[in-house]
Amino acid sequence: MKVAILYFSGTGVTAKFARDFAEGFIEKDHTVDFFRLKKGTDVELSSYDLIGLGSPAYSFRIPRLTSKIIRKINFHNKPIFFFCTSGGMPGNAMWDLYRASKKTAGVCLGRSEGIGITNLRSWMPKKKEENVKLHGLERNFVEHAKKYPNEILKRLESWKTMKTKKVKKWIPYFNFQTLIWTWLFTWRWQMAATVGIKRVDKEKCNNCKLCATKICPSGAIKLTQDDFPKFNEFKCIGCNGCVNLCPEDAIWTLQTRKRVQYNLYADYILKEKTK
Repeated sequence: MKVAILYFSGTGVTAKFARDFAEGFIEKDHTVDFFRLKKGTDVELSSYDLIGLGSPAYSFRIPRLTSKIIRKINFHNKPIFFFCTSGGMPGNAMWDLYRASKKTAGVCLGRSEGIGITNLRSWMPKKKEENVKLHGLERNFVEHAKKYPNEILKRLESWKTMKTKKVKKWIPYFNFQTLIWTWLFTWRWQMAATVGIKRVDKEKCNNCKLCATKICPSGAIKLTQDDFPKFNEFKCIGCNGCVNLCPEDAIWTLQTRKRVQYNLYADYILKEKTK
């Protein structure tokens, strides 16, 4: 069976969580392909048998850009499951994934969340602190993700013999109060404000171009003729990728320049690590 796992990820947390799910499918000799969702993503899914769809939660919902990207994807009525990562409660993030994909997706087989520390650099420890340790996804959520494919595969087999094509208990639910909150406080400019106005330290920058070519998922970074990053703050969605994953720590804002980078999962973005 061919499994496609699609995910949106700014700093690599959700990308890493996607790989945790893949382990369970690979152990059962299924083929898994990964697709990182970015602005302009075009994915052909007709040849896949099962789809996983994941995103981080930004203040109790998935990023608005992620919703827009997902709505443009044709899921060809394939069975689907959802996953999300967050620094606390995911709120309505799972429901957002379901709502954005339900027009063309098939039966929802379930959902799984990964909770850990926030990736906001402005909340990270100060650089002057000693023995700083970065924390990632909590181990129990990682272990659950690795085992969850077994449950997904069981549900898929049982669903094939069911008369109904929609199993309500597997569908994510939403909270109305949280919905009001996310409508008011999760607009693009509000999320971008968690990072701040970005600048580049040209003495540190080695012109690797990774911020524009690999890191930024929203098309907010272009390159000058000298290969220095140029930031479009009107496209920034506040993923914190550029300030956290720049290999030379050359991108900074007033909120982040005295804080350590959250780069625990950098390789899942910069090197597209698969394990």
